[in-house]
Parts: sequence; C-alpha cells; structure tokens
Amino acid sequence: MLTFIVFVFLMVIPKALFQIPMSYEANFVSIAGAPNSLPFDMTQLRLIGRERVLNGTFKILEDFDDEHYKFAVDIYTNSARDGNFKLMPLAMPSQGVCTMFKKHGDYLRDSVKHGINTDLYINTTACVFPKGTYYLKNVTINVKRWPTIMPRGHCRHVGKFYKDGVYVGSYNITSSIEDRIPTFFGS
Repeated sequence: MLTFIVFVFLMVIPKALFQIPMSYEANFVSIAGAPNSLPFDMTQLRLIGRERVLNGTFKILEDFDDEHYKFAVDIYTNSARDGNFKLMPLAMPSQGVCTMFKKHGDYLRDSVKHGINTDLYINTTACVFPKGTYYLKNVTINVKRWPTIMPRGHCRHVGKFYKDGVYVGSYNITSSIEDRIPTFFGS
C-alpha cells in the first residue's frame, strides 16, 4: 500500500500539475543592457505594440563558451510596480554559459525557437555561441515551464556576464506578471 501511495505522489500528481494551465501570464516591460556590456549588443531590439512583442536584431560581439564566460542571474520582484524592486530568494549562481543554458534553457525554449522567430542556433553538444548578428521576430513570453506560483507585478531578471573571472556586463529583462483571464468553453 505504501508503495502505491509513493507511486501516486511521484508519478501521477506531478504529471497532472503540468496539464493544468498556468494561472498567470507574462509580458515584456523592458529589455536593457549596461553600456559597453559584453558579449551582446542589444541596442537594436525593440518592444512593439500593446502586446510588447520583442523584435529586432542583436549582435554577439565575440564567440563565447563555458571555458571563458560565466553567467549568473538575480531575480527581483516589485508587486506594487513602483520601481522599488526586492531581491527574491531565487537566483542562478555563476556557471558556464553552456552549463546554464543546458540547466535552465527550458525557461526560454518555448519563447525563442530557431527557424521560427530567430536564426541563432545553439549547438548543445559542442556549445559555442558564435559571433554574429541575429534576429528575434515576434517573441513573446511563454510561461509554460515557469514555476506554477509567481508573485504578481513586475519581475526583473538581471543577468551578469563574467569573462575569465572579470565582470564584463549585465542585461535586465523586466516582465509584468498578471493573473490569466480564464477562458471557458475554448473561447
């Protein structure tokens, strides 16, 4: 009997939770990089329309990989949307960029897809992000793989890059997290 209960908790319940639609949705508020940040130039990216859809081109200024580049992310929240962000107890510690992408790339894979809304291909076996100019077209935030519970309001992800142990730049992505308007009968 105990084996059956453990089976239900480990197999059935998590699978059922993944089938429940998220109770929230997210939209871009802003995307910015610190001046002269490496390894990206994101000055040609824009948020378009009320839906705040991400469009434009970005440059990878030099090839980067796990050997030389490390990446860390701090996450801040601002429920009142008054600019007073508080550091959340969630963070991604400094790791190689490829290691980070392999571990946490699922948060982006549903939003940014090679051949659909970007021409950047990331080879996950011989991971190198190649130097070049790439496009993003009609990118929206898909929260399918995000945590089931997120605080409402503004959420800011601050990504910091380090090259050979030296800080070289940071990038901020701020999103707005709202309750999803329920749809009934597929409408």
